[in-house]
Amino acid sequence: MIKRSDTAETLYSISKTQLRPDGHWQRISYYSIRINDLAAARDYGRILIPFNHYYSEMKLDFANTLSLQGKLNSLAQDAVQTRVTGGGQDFYSDSSEIVFSLPDVSVGTILEFQFTHTSKNLAFAQLYSERSTPYWYQSTVGNDNWRADYVHFYQFELTHDEAQKIYIKAYNSHPEKAKVKLLAGKSVNLWQMEQVPQLKLERNMPQAREIRAQLSLSTLTDWRVLNDWSWQKIAHQLETTQEIKQIIERFNLAENASDIEKIKAVYQYIQQNVRYVFAHLGRGGYDAHHPSEVISASYGDCKDQTVLAVTLLKALGVDASPALVETSRNGDSETDLVRLIFDHMLVYIPASQTRSEIWLDTTGDRALFPGISNRMPGQNALIVTPDGGKLTKVSANSFVENKVLMQVDYYLNQTNIKAEITISLQGFFEQYMRSWWKHSTEKEAELDKMLKGMFNQAIELEIKSQLKHSEDLYIPVEISADIDFVTEQEKTVGANVMQVINMFANFANLPPVDNRQHRYIEKYPYQLDMKVKFHGREGDLPAVYQSGLNFENDFFSLMQSGKASENSYSIDILFQQHRVDLSPEQYSQYHKAVEHLTKLDTWLVSMQQHPEQTLTADLAAQSNQYGENSLQAYLAKVKLLLQQGEFEAAIIPAKKATEIDTNNGEAWYLLATAQGFAVQMEASMASFAKAAELGYIP
Repeated sequence: MIKRSDTAETLYSISKTQLRPDGHWQRISYYSIRINDLAAARDYGRILIPFNHYYSEMKLDFANTLSLQGKLNSLAQDAVQTRVTGGGQDFYSDSSEIVFSLPDVSVGTILEFQFTHTSKNLAFAQLYSERSTPYWYQSTVGNDNWRADYVHFYQFELTHDEAQKIYIKAYNSHPEKAKVKLLAGKSVNLWQMEQVPQLKLERNMPQAREIRAQLSLSTLTDWRVLNDWSWQKIAHQLETTQEIKQIIERFNLAENASDIEKIKAVYQYIQQNVRYVFAHLGRGGYDAHHPSEVISASYGDCKDQTVLAVTLLKALGVDASPALVETSRNGDSETDLVRLIFDHMLVYIPASQTRSEIWLDTTGDRALFPGISNRMPGQNALIVTPDGGKLTKVSANSFVENKVLMQVDYYLNQTNIKAEITISLQGFFEQYMRSWWKHSTEKEAELDKMLKGMFNQAIELEIKSQLKHSEDLYIPVEISADIDFVTEQEKTVGANVMQVINMFANFANLPPVDNRQHRYIEKYPYQLDMKVKFHGREGDLPAVYQSGLNFENDFFSLMQSGKASENSYSIDILFQQHRVDLSPEQYSQYHKAVEHLTKLDTWLVSMQQHPEQTLTADLAAQSNQYGENSLQAYLAKVKLLLQQGEFEAAIIPAKKATEIDTNNGEAWYLLATAQGFAVQMEASMASFAKAAELGYIP
């Protein structure tokens, strides 16, 4: 085949699926790939084939390489392994993968492999669904991205009983209509494509179905069938047993307790008594344990906890239903055809006259009530009920905003500057920090480091920080810190939006602009609010040397304002990131706008003593120490009167000062100044001459 790619190219992508009348299936897949550069050789050095070992079996039929010199090399027996993946604390896994490394993968090599995937247990025999695409997805050597290379020839064949109805939907350039043959009561359907372009995978790109050739198949289009199947698995478990009644008694709820009090009591009980464990091992992930088993074991997975929570809520008279949801990690699937797209279960509580609807997720480790991730709005959900259920999207109405409020107070004293910082968090900011605090082994040091990042690294400072409420179910976590700037500082302090952006936004990791092919999507809007107050000493006057400017565009807005109040100055900085869906050209503009943020002026505020107040205090101090008729008191009196504009009055104490000490150059200089402002020009010039004669230099 003619070379079509400088990196790697799939020569043949061929799959054949046979669907039996009983719902069982077998799929044979074959791929041959030509390696055209060293980077591709590294990426294809190890190949993974994932599968679910509870529901299916996977067999590697063969794997070979053909060198540039024409030598055929077969896979060595000790170069292939089948292993369980996932796992970890509180997590059992039914996911596995075949891993193998082919010999002599170098520039010019053609590698080929074939595997057979066969059903073993059927989750829902009435439902068969499949997605086919020309591409083989290969992880890069650094495991930080995937590649989907150019495909010369693609073929997908589906054989099923002629009487079996198969629903089909094609995306992008994938043909929808198959070539069909009827053979001995079987329908053989064939789809083919040639010269399929490489698919570049980028961060924040659209869903796969929007950009790749893809064929989706299913035996169902009615989600009520899936609802009824799900309901029959849990309906018999939602009974109010004596054990459930005893738990409710321990809640000690008042007879007139509100719905929200009851919901919180259930949430708190499960958080404190039922540990989350991915515990569906041997059950395929769709069958929940009975609440009595969950209570006895003190652990359960999402289905177990949901069934227990719904049982408790119903016993308390609160309308609640299990809800199957597709998390953002799993994508945002099309719903024209029925598939088992859901990877999580939680509790749906419909709105009442006194509150909005609640999506309750009890599986988090001391997560803030109601526990559901702020990345769930807009995700697919199937509310499971006895009357057909409801396929919907998780509504954003009951979610708090994703928001950071940072309050920074600077206090200026005689020797240095102190700062007090309080950071309040909402939405996914709160959820991330709460989880991070629980799982980080060096959290205290990392928190200090994060806060120090707000300031110039050349500044020496001491910091004491803490994160509060990480175990509280109803109070958001809050960060606080006390900072001492150790070295003596000028009494000029600053504030910049990048202090809060660098801490909580992810602009430092934006995807590169060069050669971007797909739209850039940021689904979740957020707000960063920074309030800074500079507290001066008594008598200080704030002076703004430099102020920050507003900056607004289609992607985000930055609003800044400042206000003086007595001996303090307050700055409000509000950054709001919008939800964006940008073409590559628009993304380039967005990237430039983000870069421009780093170049915006910093607020600079200096605290200076009020001259009149300073001079009044000095006069009182000199009078107390040396007496009201002393040289020092008269000099201080002159300075105050000059500041007040009382020029003629200032001449009197100035003359008295020269009489006390005729050789005091400062006294003659102050007298000359008072005389000059009083338009006594001859006398002023004579006094200036006398001061100069005495060698006084102001």
